[in-house]
Amino acid sequence: MQSLPEPIRSLSNTLLRRVRDVAAGSGGAEILLEGRRLIGDAISAGVQPTEILVRADRLEEVDAWPELVDCVRPVASKVYARLGSVKNPPPVMALAAKPATLDLKAVSSAGDPLVLVVAGVSDPGNLGALARSAEAAGATALVQLQGGVSPWNPRALRGSMGSLLRLPVVLESDAQQVMDDLSSAGFRHMVAATRGGGTPQNSDWSGAVALWVCAETGAAPAVCDSMQGVTISLASPVESLNVTVATSLLLFAAGRVQGGGA
Repeated sequence: MQSLPEPIRSLSNTLLRRVRDVAAGSGGAEILLEGRRLIGDAISAGVQPTEILVRADRLEEVDAWPELVDCVRPVASKVYARLGSVKNPPPVMALAAKPATLDLKAVSSAGDPLVLVVAGVSDPGNLGALARSAEAAGATALVQLQGGVSPWNPRALRGSMGSLLRLPVVLESDAQQVMDDLSSAGFRHMVAATRGGGTPQNSDWSGAVALWVCAETGAAPAVCDSMQGVTISLASPVESLNVTVATSLLLFAAGRVQGGGA
């Protein structure tokens, strides 16, 4: 690899201010990719880093991307330790442009797709885990209703293990419009219900299905009142599961993974 610039040694550096802004959620059109694996996942998904920051004593972290050497910026270790969204940042991180989101009207009902609609999830780790489970279970898109955490939050991206960079993401504000548009495209709607719904095993998951989930402590959008509820049976005295655990069970119950079934 060709020689790299001298390490950045000041937090007032313009690039480092950009990194800190994105980590704090005010980065505008950029996302922060923390760690070698997530950067690699982004590159594989067609999300190209524009800047790669590496701790000055760990330059080997960027050896896998010789074609991106012009983007690499070493940072002095003591300064680097104050970057990112976690207390002990991984030794390499990158900035990239936010991925394009999908237009809801482009979500097709062909091929019995499963779409996950998420409302009111404010914890970035939970949203990342939901995206990871959705991709693993064969979902074709994730619709995020505004009011929850951004899918481009650094912790959400890390928690998704790259799924938020591969799975088409739709951002919408109006739950009724989401329901109407998906219904017009041929989708049926099912909602995760803490109680009162049918069991996952006895529910009809055939055809194009939109599975709606809300945070455990949040109120479901009013449109969910008209949907078929699905409830996971629990042993007493447990009343509910974490939203990511419950949603994962329902996603796999839908049977979209080859060889699986409800």
